[in-house]
Amino acid sequence: MNKIDIPDDFEAFLENKKAEELARQQRLAKVKITSGAELMQKHFEEPKYLWDSVLPDAGLAVMAASKASGKTMILLQLADAISKGRDFLGLPTRLTKTLFIELELSERRTQQRLLKMGIVPDSMLHFAFRWTAGDEGLKTIADAVKENGFGLVIVDVLQMLWPMDADQNSYQDTYSVLSPLRQLANELGVMILLVTHRRKMETADYLDGVIGSVGIAANSDVIFSLIRTRGEDEALLYIDGNDIESKKIALRFDTDPLGFSLSTASPEEIGLTPERREIIEAIRNLGGTAKPSQIAPIIGKDEKAVSYLCRKLCDAGIIVKTQFGMYSSVKTPREPREVHEMTDTNETPREVHEPREVIDSIETSRTSRTSWATLARSGNTWDTGNSTFRGNVPIDEELF
Repeated sequence: MNKIDIPDDFEAFLENKKAEELARQQRLAKVKITSGAELMQKHFEEPKYLWDSVLPDAGLAVMAASKASGKTMILLQLADAISKGRDFLGLPTRLTKTLFIELELSERRTQQRLLKMGIVPDSMLHFAFRWTAGDEGLKTIADAVKENGFGLVIVDVLQMLWPMDADQNSYQDTYSVLSPLRQLANELGVMILLVTHRRKMETADYLDGVIGSVGIAANSDVIFSLIRTRGEDEALLYIDGNDIESKKIALRFDTDPLGFSLSTASPEEIGLTPERREIIEAIRNLGGTAKPSQIAPIIGKDEKAVSYLCRKLCDAGIIVKTQFGMYSSVKTPREPREVHEMTDTNETPREVHEPREVIDSIETSRTSRTSWATLARSGNTWDTGNSTFRGNVPIDEELF
């Protein structure tokens, strides 16, 4: 018969076992495990938005842009629109009480900017120019939201709330700062939008240009990236997020009133050379479809050069070739080629429309053969709605 070892201090042994079991139960109480079957039976409400299909009503968002690109300005426009329930960049907003924590500009300079932008804030838009950093700052945001009923909080800039010992380029530090902030936003049912900077070096992916991009992307529900060079009158706003469709919006920078509005150009046109922009504008002025021979005299260029640039724009997907020698700024459907195919039921021929890609491929092939034979023989306005009280305030590029 086996002998059982009994500890000398049996009571202490039992106490240790009880303590271990209690600790185990406490750990399990902090997590929730749901079966796949239970998950699929749950009903979730559709997401709600402060800015339709772009900015949810709760969570964490980040606006990243370079210095003097206009990031503060575009967020002032957004805050003004949401605090008044007005459309912003062509999309509706939901009337929401907003807090703008401005930690870079003084009260005087903020007032100056609002005057030039034609923005007259009302009781739904509030500002703060001093805030504590670190954990205390996060708790203060929670206190302010509970006390005043803010639904949107904009922090310009994130780094001013950053703990002194945290490294914004460290994934671990970025995550440790933003994760509790995102959790706080979801618990309070408020959207917190943070402003940060982009790296000076250009990157292939616009998200990679955001300082601390990996940690930010892991904790953000929406990421805005504003691309504009100081002095330029055009900009691109990239939008990406978890439950929203990625998009980019072409913007125009206006001086009266000061701010951004929708550009008549498409996002693909922003950044093109003047010659290519002229071709696109000429095609629009000619009714949306034109030949190089029609475009050339309008822009004062050689027909062969125009034809070459049209092909380049076509390759980039900015314009489309509708038929031989014709280009369109709008991708209009072609007349379908008729191909007869037997049906399974009555053996009666029916019309089949070939995919447009196939038609394009056939036409491109024909054009290519023709070109080689010839060579052998010859040897694409949002309005702020605030036009009052602009004031004669000079524009200061440093404010942008």
